[in-house]
Amino acid sequence: MTQSQTDPQNDLQKNGKVIKENEPTQPEQPTKPDPVKQKPWQKIPRPLLIIGAIALLAGVGYGVYRLFFYSPDAAGLSLSGRIEGYETDVSAKIGGRVAQVSAREGDTVKSGQILVQIDDSDLRAQLQGAIARVRAAEERLQSARQQLPVLQAQLKQASLTTNQSTQDSQGRVLEAENAVDQARSNLAEAQANSVQAQSKQRRTSQLYAEGAVAAQQLDDDNAILGVNQAKVSAAQQQVKSAGGRLTQAQATQQNTPIRAAAELQVQKQIDQAKTDTAVSQQEVRDALATQAQIQANLNYLVIKSPIAGDIITRSIEPGEVVAAGAPLLTLVNQQKLYLRGFVEEGQIGQVKLGQRAQVYLDSFPDQPLEATISRIDPKASFTPENTYFKKDRVTQVFGVELTLNNNAQGQAKQGMPADGRILLPESEQKRSSTLMPDFLSFLHL
Repeated sequence: MTQSQTDPQNDLQKNGKVIKENEPTQPEQPTKPDPVKQKPWQKIPRPLLIIGAIALLAGVGYGVYRLFFYSPDAAGLSLSGRIEGYETDVSAKIGGRVAQVSAREGDTVKSGQILVQIDDSDLRAQLQGAIARVRAAEERLQSARQQLPVLQAQLKQASLTTNQSTQDSQGRVLEAENAVDQARSNLAEAQANSVQAQSKQRRTSQLYAEGAVAAQQLDDDNAILGVNQAKVSAAQQQVKSAGGRLTQAQATQQNTPIRAAAELQVQKQIDQAKTDTAVSQQEVRDALATQAQIQANLNYLVIKSPIAGDIITRSIEPGEVVAAGAPLLTLVNQQKLYLRGFVEEGQIGQVKLGQRAQVYLDSFPDQPLEATISRIDPKASFTPENTYFKKDRVTQVFGVELTLNNNAQGQAKQGMPADGRILLPESEQKRSSTLMPDFLSFLHL
């Protein structure tokens, strides 16, 4: 059998295939059965399928983000206000002429840094006078203290002299009394002998008259009587002499109070010296107190910063005369700023002191600053007048202060408008229940 010739000008088409010239012919394939009926989704145009696939991928990505990376904000109460701070007015305790001001508005100062110096020439002159008065008072005190031991020694000497004089006087009086007694005893003895001699002489005279005795015996008795009478006279003189010495000793003994009076005079001088010492001590204390007061006033003329903060106002310049108590500078502590806002009366029950909060600044909206509720007004008030809508101004609210926990970088500044959020507790279960249905719903798409 011979093969059929082909048309060189035309290609033959068989079973939907093109057979070019000079190509060997293939045996015919058996005819395929009709394709299976297409599914409904296969009839969707390709662009729609592409869009659906993109949407599916976006949903899966969003679900993964929500499940693993997204952290929803805790439920909270929102409020708005301005950043405020606790202002400290620096004043002069005593007035004077301003000599120097070492800080200007906007400067940051440290605690204890010198801000203002007031002229101190007058007080320094007063201080020199006070120092001189202290020295004079100390010298008077020293003199009084030195005089006291001298007077005490004089008192001791006077006391010893008085005691010795008293003892001597007592001894002389006792001796004179003994002499008087002895003289009286001698007088009594002489008088007794004289009486006896007189009696004997009288008997002898009677016997001589009777011729019973010789004249010699009468002469002897007369002589003995004369001697005894002489002894009586001598004894009487001794009694008078002893009495005179006793009177003199007694008079000397009465001079002891005179010596005691001298001792008393020295004692008075000692008491006066002690009084002078006490007065001098008080004068020293008063002079030292005056000196300390002047020194304190000098210290008050050097005005230092009571806190670390920023200068926001400066009311003086060098050369001005300021009065005591007049504010010179105003400082604010940038580390103790707070946001003051208002919470509606119906929500204030959810707010407590010490509760966590966040403050959002317009300059850093994505960087909230951690804060803590430091104050809640004790009573409600109407919305401040600077609220522009009348319907809001009749709402009762409570003022709340949110103190910033850390403003070390100085992001917040006094006067800045800011928003706040008071964080309320939210359970993890609620968070999980809100995440998983979202993810599943995106997968279902």
